[in-house]
Amino acid sequence: MFGDWMRTVTAMLGRWLGGDRTAGGSHRAGSAAVEDVAPGPGPQWGTLSGLTAHPTDPHRLFAITDQDSPPLRIIEIDVSQSPARAVGQTLVVAPGFDGLDFEGIVAKPEGGFWLASEGGVGNTPPNMLLEVDANGRLLRSIGLPQNLASKVQKKGFEGVAREETAGGTRLHVVFQGPLDGDPEDMARIGTLDLASGVWRFSYYPLERLLNGDNTGLSEIVSLGGSRFAVIERDGKGGRKAVKWVATFSLADDGAPPGSPPRWLKKTIALDLVPLFTREGRKVAKEIEGLAVAADGQVYAITDNDGDGATLLLRLGSAEALFGP
Repeated sequence: MFGDWMRTVTAMLGRWLGGDRTAGGSHRAGSAAVEDVAPGPGPQWGTLSGLTAHPTDPHRLFAITDQDSPPLRIIEIDVSQSPARAVGQTLVVAPGFDGLDFEGIVAKPEGGFWLASEGGVGNTPPNMLLEVDANGRLLRSIGLPQNLASKVQKKGFEGVAREETAGGTRLHVVFQGPLDGDPEDMARIGTLDLASGVWRFSYYPLERLLNGDNTGLSEIVSLGGSRFAVIERDGKGGRKAVKWVATFSLADDGAPPGSPPRWLKKTIALDLVPLFTREGRKVAKEIEGLAVAADGQVYAITDNDGDGATLLLRLGSAEALFGP
């Protein structure tokens, strides 16, 4: 326990003093910027969660509202101008589903989206993946395997990403925190093979904070191949807050379906706190969305919890942040 405490203190002090978090170092967003998102036409929102990029238009992003900003909508954002502006809204129409709380969204190349809805304690209401068309109409829904569904401790689905492989399409979901019975410093990443319906799970290592709590995950985005990035954060503001973009690989290790979750190794690619403090802004408590646009530019978005403006973070090129 003392060793764990010392590692935590060393890591946090290194970050506060500007040192590297990992062997690869922690990139600081020197040319990045933070701006308010202009609401544009349609009903206003108070909270946005997941973020995804248009498959081909580098100037278009899509965000999803959560249950605190009814009606549930997909918000189209134009980033060709500064500040970015919401230019369209699409209602999500999912008859028969109550208690939806969208936290993740990923665009499909052929049009439409996959949405991730966070469930409640014991998976009630259930954590769900919903496929919708470009008009927001439900096409199909997928839930968790029965042996895991009841183990959700409220912190369920927080993001969804797509991966195209030789065998077909995979969806990857992140859980905000551990399931019942899992190590308390591990969050699961679930991988669903759409063709076979088979799930596989991995453990992502969370960070132990000085107050004894752990960080959580709030997004996942594909970087190409088997590489992915997530937002790892605490729920606090201030200069000592944890707001990281981390990367890892989900390369197939050959383990058969049903194997125990494998343990992933993360690299902290970016610390977002200096971006806020450099511009004299309050550090956002909840950074919820991350996306790589068609031109390789990286964006993040905040959930303002209904208090203040939604913020868009322009983080620069994916190659500069994450490598080729």
